Amino acid sequence: MAQSPYEGKLIRLRAKEPEDEPAFFRWINDHEVIEHLSARYPFSHAQEREWIAATAAPGYARAAFAVETLADRTLIGHCDLVGTSPEHRSATLAIMIGEKSCWDGGYGTDTMRTLCRFGFAEMNLHRIQLEVLAGNDRAKHVYEKIGFRVEGVRRDAHFRHGAYRNSIIMGLLEGELRLD
Repeated sequence: MAQSPYEGKLIRLRAKEPEDEPAFFRWINDHEVIEHLSARYPFSHAQEREWIAATAAPGYARAAFAVETLADRTLIGHCDLVGTSPEHRSATLAIMIGEKSCWDGGYGTDTMRTLCRFGFAEMNLHRIQLEVLAGNDRAKHVYEKIGFRVEGVRRDAHFRHGAYRNSIIMGLLEGELRLD
């Protein structure tokens, strides 16, 4: 039997639900969780509910998922393929594993592999790109491990904690995804 396009070894991608809002709210307002994200200001519960509603509808323009563990269906984060282009067969990837107890446990790597596999096999993408802030070595390591390559640097692109940080642009082409 073929593997579900929504399941990896540790995680399952599923639709975002309104009842996910308290976890998303907690994560987006946790300074440690958003340390390497572009989010900067506090989010309200209303803003999180609006974000879930806006990103929950499936379609070629966006594939947005909640991430839960296979073992016990615990919600641990979310991921998206956005800015998709049917002409270019490309998208930009965003991921957040918000549940800190799941950091360094392989969940982020499995989420990345599963989402990229979905993008290539189910959305007919040819290219997936992302940006990672300089200094986020843990994430950059995961991206490189599954096949992403550094393509460029946007110098001083983000201002955080009183200093500018570079943004590293990485890309993965169809056929380059490392599944092990």
